[in-house]
Amino acid sequence: MNERIGFVVYVNSLKQVKALRRYANLYFVSKREKYAFLYTDLEGHEAVLEQVKALPFVEAVVRSERPFISETYETKSK
Repeated sequence: MNERIGFVVYVNSLKQVKALRRYANLYFVSKREKYAFLYTDLEGHEAVLEQVKALPFVEAVVRSERPFISETYETKSK
């Protein structure tokens, strides 16, 4: 399986949200808060982020930090 990464795209209008499907997998759209959640492969995700940021209807893009955070925890010694 390929590693995946998610990112949130805030848009001005929901009319153009369908256009985001050409860049990544559209997972969720919030009509009230005007954002879309997308998934793409981890390798090459930076190029996708730059392409999405350059779109005229995009206000901001926030990348998920989950793949970069360590999920192994040490036990606390007493």
